[in-house]
Amino acid sequence: MTAQTSIYKGIVKGSAALVAGALIPFSIAPFNLLILSFAGVSIFAWLILKPASRKSIFFTALLFGIGLFGVGVSWIYVSIHDYGEAPVALALTMMTLFVVFLAAIFALPWVLLTSIFPPRQQAKASLQILCFAALWLIVEWIRSWFLTGFPWLYIGQGHLNSPLSGWAPLVGALGIGFLQAGICATLALSLRDKCKNKSLRTACIISILLLVSSPLLSRIDWTESLEPVQVALIQPNIPLQDKWDPALRESNLQKIIDLSEPHWNADILVWPEAALPLTTLGQDELLLELSEYTGPDTSLLSGRLVFDPYDKRFLNNVIGLGSAEGEYSKRRLVPFGEYVPFENQLRGIIEFFDLPMSVISRGDAEQEHLRSGDLNIAVAVCYEIAYGHQVGLDSQSANLLMTVSSDTWFGDSIGPHQHFQLAQVRALETSKPVMRGTNNGITGLIDHRGRIIARAEQFSATVLTGSLEPQSGMTPFSRWGQSPMAILCLLILTITLNPRKIISRINNRIKDLLINIKNT
Repeated sequence: MTAQTSIYKGIVKGSAALVAGALIPFSIAPFNLLILSFAGVSIFAWLILKPASRKSIFFTALLFGIGLFGVGVSWIYVSIHDYGEAPVALALTMMTLFVVFLAAIFALPWVLLTSIFPPRQQAKASLQILCFAALWLIVEWIRSWFLTGFPWLYIGQGHLNSPLSGWAPLVGALGIGFLQAGICATLALSLRDKCKNKSLRTACIISILLLVSSPLLSRIDWTESLEPVQVALIQPNIPLQDKWDPALRESNLQKIIDLSEPHWNADILVWPEAALPLTTLGQDELLLELSEYTGPDTSLLSGRLVFDPYDKRFLNNVIGLGSAEGEYSKRRLVPFGEYVPFENQLRGIIEFFDLPMSVISRGDAEQEHLRSGDLNIAVAVCYEIAYGHQVGLDSQSANLLMTVSSDTWFGDSIGPHQHFQLAQVRALETSKPVMRGTNNGITGLIDHRGRIIARAEQFSATVLTGSLEPQSGMTPFSRWGQSPMAILCLLILTITLNPRKIISRINNRIKDLLINIKNT
């Protein structure tokens, strides 16, 4: 092969990886073209499962990741440029660095393929499929915790109404990604080998069984419905520049109160994230006044920014008023949005690093649910709804899920649509309905099957009302979270990395055990 031919093939391969990654975001909201996710992952499997050097595999995966995140998190630019007031060039540079960083995290684990499948050794198709699916899950799992985590753009997010959606209450969106990756790898290898391999035919049968069994799983009632509750969600649509203006604080609050006026007798009334940005001044008097507004059986759940005088910290908080009880403080913070890494070095460079919400501290790891009468309400503030494992465990004893947000930072981009869909995924995984209240959209009510009951128009001052059926009980995913799938995939990769050595050790242990039994 000439050097020119090699370069040409490298360009074609890299371009294919870049395009394949760029297809994935179109499989989730607001596009929901799931077929593109299957196409993108199948192309990636075709490219990455060919024998190649570590360098080649890394750059193939890196380009796929750049396509995935370059399209999928393009809304970051809106936050940095429109609200951080960074120049276009600087905003593009920062977004590019973020995309490349995420792509590198995605790419690094794939170099393990050269250790699992040495280039000159013919690997079984079934083993390639299993390892591809396991690596895919591990790559997404790493993003759920590394450097506080960015569990966004999982391929399982697009499966709300897919043939695999029935698996969500068992394995979650992360596990559905594992199943889809296995099916895509099966498709890619089958097209390459034209199904001549016996293990491929077996993999095709398993893929069909996974798809066929999902509708049967969807019929299972994992939880039990309770008495319906009437919910009203306030969407005030206050411009971001006005929200944090001290001179407009009273008028902003009055706007929310006026919208709430016809709904003080609802069972649950929800105000969005940081609806009460008062910290300490006048907080106690206001909370007492608001509690008097509500009816005797009305729970007012409001986001607020509060200062903790004991620990000297600001908290992004949700408080229960009226007939509701309890407080919840956000545990998963957004880097650069709610806290600034390397704060001493970055603050003051551009306004983006001095955003009003960028002084928040993390809430306590263990917190009680909010209470509304006999109902337990698990809360996820804004970005926290992306953390399926955390929300799943929090939902165990909850009857309802609630998330409040202010997606104003993302303007009229795809970001708020992706964020809203994550709330649907959490409902499907936990079989618990979700109340989602926001400042300017997307506000909505979601049932325990992940279906939208009601949805407010974005960028409008309005009130969304509807009925939800709280649930008791828990799904397998709520009980265990994503740990079982992560452990399973780590075991698969550990065994396949050096199977002979591990099998030899097991045989030796068995022999030693048999000798001991014989001697005794």
